[in-house]
Amino acid sequence: MWFYNILNVIVAIAVIIAVLYLLFRLFVFKQGNERVILLAKRKTNFQLADMNMSSMTLFCDVPFVNKGRQLGTIMDLFPRTLLPEEHFDAVKVDAWAMDIDRPRHDGYFEAIIIKPRKGGTVRIYVTLTGKNGNIREDIKGFPYMDIDIYYQIVGRTDYHIDKQRIRLTAEEVQAALVH
Repeated sequence: MWFYNILNVIVAIAVIIAVLYLLFRLFVFKQGNERVILLAKRKTNFQLADMNMSSMTLFCDVPFVNKGRQLGTIMDLFPRTLLPEEHFDAVKVDAWAMDIDRPRHDGYFEAIIIKPRKGGTVRIYVTLTGKNGNIREDIKGFPYMDIDIYYQIVGRTDYHIDKQRIRLTAEEVQAALVH
């Protein structure tokens, strides 16, 4: 008889632990997570930041928002330019990014903590350096250039990496040359 009493106590403890675990999982699910999204379709047009005889630097602003219910952190963000030599080989391309609320010009992206339902703006810089020393001549015939923006996000769960794509158009480059 004492064996069944001990077995009933063990089963009752196991059921209580299972119920508490399910309640905890429900609580965590209700809390939600971060959902940081780069709004690439709402980017501004590229504008001229700097120009000299051999190079030009353009920039655009890309907004982001945390649509989740918890704090989210963009740990790292970097643009990757996609202009293969077969497509256009008269310029060398460099790109970097920064949070416009905390400007940096050393190429380092400082992490951003984003509150739920809040956002900000990332500035993407692209420098086109002519291979022949005259950017006005070297840029003639520039088609367009896609730029993938990779960003690492962390919240309540493990980090994950997302990617959005923007485009530097030939029209934006030509408009910058007019200035």
